[in-house]
Amino acid sequence: MSEVRVTIRPVSLPDGPRGTMTRLRGRGRYALLESALTMPRQAEWSYIAGPSLATLHTDETATRLERDGRECASWSDPLEALASVTGTRTLHFDGERPPGMGFVGGWVGMLGYELLHTPSRAAGEPVLPRQWWMAVDQVLAFHHPSGRWWQSTVVGPEDGWPWSDASRSQAWDETLRHAREAAPPRRPWRAGARTLRTGRAAFEDGVQRIRERIADGEVLQVNLTRREEASFEGDPWGLYEDLIAAHPAPFAAYLEAPGFAIASCSPERFLQRRGDQVEARPIKGTAARGADAIEDATRRDDLARSVKDRAENLMIVDLMRNDLGRVALTGSVKVPELFALEPYASVWQMVSTVQARLRPDCGVDQLLRACWPPGSMTGAPKLKAMQIIEAMEPTRRGCYAGSVGYFDCSGDLDLSVIIRSAVIADGRVTTQFGGAIVADSDPAAEWAETIAKGARIAAVLDRR
Repeated sequence: MSEVRVTIRPVSLPDGPRGTMTRLRGRGRYALLESALTMPRQAEWSYIAGPSLATLHTDETATRLERDGRECASWSDPLEALASVTGTRTLHFDGERPPGMGFVGGWVGMLGYELLHTPSRAAGEPVLPRQWWMAVDQVLAFHHPSGRWWQSTVVGPEDGWPWSDASRSQAWDETLRHAREAAPPRRPWRAGARTLRTGRAAFEDGVQRIRERIADGEVLQVNLTRREEASFEGDPWGLYEDLIAAHPAPFAAYLEAPGFAIASCSPERFLQRRGDQVEARPIKGTAARGADAIEDATRRDDLARSVKDRAENLMIVDLMRNDLGRVALTGSVKVPELFALEPYASVWQMVSTVQARLRPDCGVDQLLRACWPPGSMTGAPKLKAMQIIEAMEPTRRGCYAGSVGYFDCSGDLDLSVIIRSAVIADGRVTTQFGGAIVADSDPAAEWAETIAKGARIAAVLDRR
């Protein structure tokens, strides 16, 4: 365990998270984790992390740690690599850490859905890293309820990552200077006509085939998805701004890496760790928003009473309880909130909360090995559901259904599920939508659910 010094101080900036990120892009590599839809005690902070010191990324052959264009280390196991660079450290604070501020420095990035397995059939289009992380020793943290900014900087031992550079004060000062400059002009973007990789007939046929597998006793639930894609030109950041304006979300994120960008409007937290406490908030159960207040309330009430949606949700709650139970203290797994309803731009969602207390020896590799990929994106039992997904979906999911978030230098973490999101790579933008298929799923209704989930994103992409 190594020691690092964290300096936290309030700062004055002229704009909020998105406006500040606009000023910083192009001044180094930064990432934005944004509570674009503030939720008390769940999503109250936004973080701009950077500029990066190093990157950790996994391709088809290995995981590599790189700095200044030079490979510093490599691993065959991607989770061993994460454990090596995110180990718990002792923090010494200069300045008071505001209550609820979770990220002071560490690693920010993404985990791809296929991180731990290689589909034998599905095509990898586009080719993306299985994980990509950047080391950051500076975080600008914005507290939405108070409208206040803090700057956190981290310095540590020469053999630690990312604390191996003790002369970063100039870069930190430049970040604040750029964040106070006039905002640059907006750069345009444009998407071509959307095309379906899986059409309605094929999707509904997939729903029926899954129902047959359920009837045969092979599986209880499968998360079946479909992809849309279009040509893309221009600035991915402009697309993110427009998506968030149309589809505000509590766990939004913008991540730009070599060769790809993620514009995420996610409503779902995968895992949050604070000390030995861990929490998951799986989403299962969806209803489209109504055209007026009366219709909207009716649809909410119908979702609340839906036996099908409750069954979907409960299956994933049980799956998450089982996953966390592998690394939790005996008897500590609990479900403090079941079947809660949350409103979003185009849908109502049914959300439950699963909590546990982790064993003292549980590292990030053990936690992720027990829980990856997110159970809400697979089905139950997880392994069988994943096998069915790979047999039915024509492309690898890549970033979609993975996670984006941070690993804090304290050993804490917060990861969202990459859904309601756009991935920009190779001159194309891809989106993906799906739902949980259970015994009484209606193929036409499942198709309609994917349309409802993607309605706001599709409307943004269709602007010409």
